[in-house]
Amino acid sequence: MRRIGLPEIWDAREADPGFMASLATFSFVALGLELVVSGTILTLTGSVSAFYPLGWQVVEWVGLGALWVLLARALVAWSRRRGVDPLPSEDALAGRDDDVAARADAAADRADAAASRDRAVADRTPGAPGPFDAVDHRRWREILLCFVLAVVLAIVLPALIGAPWGLAPLDRYLQLFDVYGPLGWLAMVAWVCYLVGRSFLVAGLLAYSHRAIREVLTFRGSQWVPWGGLVAGLAMGAVAFLAGGQAAALTTLLSCVLLGVIHVRSGESLRVTTLFTVPVLIFV
Repeated sequence: MRRIGLPEIWDAREADPGFMASLATFSFVALGLELVVSGTILTLTGSVSAFYPLGWQVVEWVGLGALWVLLARALVAWSRRRGVDPLPSEDALAGRDDDVAARADAAADRADAAASRDRAVADRTPGAPGPFDAVDHRRWREILLCFVLAVVLAIVLPALIGAPWGLAPLDRYLQLFDVYGPLGWLAMVAWVCYLVGRSFLVAGLLAYSHRAIREVLTFRGSQWVPWGGLVAGLAMGAVAFLAGGQAAALTTLLSCVLLGVIHVRSGESLRVTTLFTVPVLIFV
């Protein structure tokens, strides 16, 4: 088997469950860098407070966000380097006529199927949706519905449980404005950078753990279970429980499960999952 670069949807090929579990573990452990950085800043400032001086705070949040993005991309690059072509090499195929003939027949079947699709598109009434378009549109409607539901849950659920109602981005800006005054917008931008980097790692945790479990649990219908969302929800929910209590933990769990559904419906695309994880976690 020869090493290859994985395609844009990096997890489209066979994956080693142990390796995927390792990547998920690295993603979760990397989130602990926040504790290391906070401890380092405390040794310099000598004080324990919710917010540091503006300069330190901006450096911490922007630096953590950038570091987390780099780590997430490094894990993706590592998974691509570990990608192994499940097909034999070209030299081995050259001596196996049966395999060559089988692949030629498969290619011919794919060509016939493509021709049939082209004829269906050509015969279709202009502007009328075709069967393949209907499937794609339905899938994206489900993805957008799960995204909206995750954001609504993040906003409404804490208030239903008993926590004070509010919008997380607005509450954060008001806090930063009280601490830093008119320059609170600068700290707000740094906070968004921090959340973007954190979301990259959370999306990786979800995607890698989903693939690791799906490769082990192969019962019928297992491919539709949001395993990654459950794992990420339990892991991040435990952290949220320690930091914010029961309401934050339950909100994080349900939001991650819905992100897991988005991951499944998007064809297990890490890029799509990350795109939706960022705005959802802003409201959690």
